[in-house]
Amino acid sequence: MEARDIFIVAVMAFSAIMLTYKWLSLYDNVDAGVIFFAFLLTISLGALIISLESRMMRMKEEFESLKRAIAVNSDDLEERLDTRFEKRIKLLDERLERIEKRIYR
Repeated sequence: MEARDIFIVAVMAFSAIMLTYKWLSLYDNVDAGVIFFAFLLTISLGALIISLESRMMRMKEEFESLKRAIAVNSDDLEERLDTRFEKRIKLLDERLERIEKRIYR
């Protein structure tokens, strides 16, 4: 959570308080309970948005670490497959050489 996020939530809460106060004062019916609950609603909405943002950032970091792990594992798998193929090709080359020697005799 950054200071900017806290500032934005504070501005949201202040604007909700002022909007509710102005709206209720139009009808000469200012109620502190209504103003408090508007404040509480705005603060909880801001906290929810910040929570969602932090959760999305964590998921992004997890995906990036998973991507790195897959890349490392694929490199390791590629190396293992290369060594296996090289062994097989070597055996095939040796057999082909033996067959060629037999043919030329």
